[in-house]
Amino acid sequence: MKKKTGFIICFIIVLSLLMGNAVFAADPFKDAFSKKYMSEKDICSLVKQVLLEGMDTKEVTKRSIELGHDACLVIRCAVEGNGNLQQIIAGAIEAGATSDVCSKCAIDAGADPRDVAQALQTGLGYTPAEGAGLNPINVSVPGGEPAGGVLSSSGF
Repeated sequence: MKKKTGFIICFIIVLSLLMGNAVFAADPFKDAFSKKYMSEKDICSLVKQVLLEGMDTKEVTKRSIELGHDACLVIRCAVEGNGNLQQIIAGAIEAGATSDVCSKCAIDAGADPRDVAQALQTGLGYTPAEGAGLNPINVSVPGGEPAGGVLSSSGF
């Protein structure tokens, strides 16, 4: 009975170790990024370095923010590292950064405001065709044109 229990416990331990390695091996990006982060503690130089090496801009931005680094710093470094602006903003938004933080930080880093606005529309799921169908709101003063007249509470 003791041999059987010991065998089952050993089997479970070996199985859990094998499954743990399979989970980590399934995400090579996370493993490579983590190794680089351990050797290079400065997040800004790391972001620029991995972008130059050709890593996915969206994933680099997202993982850096998820590691607990300031979203504005990561966005600024990614923009300075010549990352794709749409991918930078999409990664930052997926990591939980708000659109106002993304726009301010990208513009402060030197990105063109029009490009930032377009990237934000794409990152938030808006397309120009959806906005084209909006009707303008006509605001007028009670009493008709020209402004003035009697406003009665009986009309409410």
